Amino acid sequence: MDRTQSAPRARMSDAEFAMLGGGEVGYIREMPGEKAAEMFGIRSEIVAGRTVYTLHAADGTCMAIGDSRAAVFADALEKDLHPVSVH
Repeated sequence: MDRTQSAPRARMSDAEFAMLGGGEVGYIREMPGEKAAEMFGIRSEIVAGRTVYTLHAADGTCMAIGDSRAAVFADALEKDLHPVSVH
């Protein structure tokens, strides 16, 4: 097999990607507080210099922000979501 050529990859549409997880999966992401402040309109002095954890739907909608992974994980479970970490 010629390893210099790869098979074409299937592409997901934005709508298909947004449905990934079918409303059953909550994606937990760790990020610097300053980035969260910029992305989600949080007052930067609240999160400056801290690491925060965010819970997202597949379409990227932020559903929760917390100061610990455990807190955001628990929030996902309360929302009947299966939490997974993303990097």
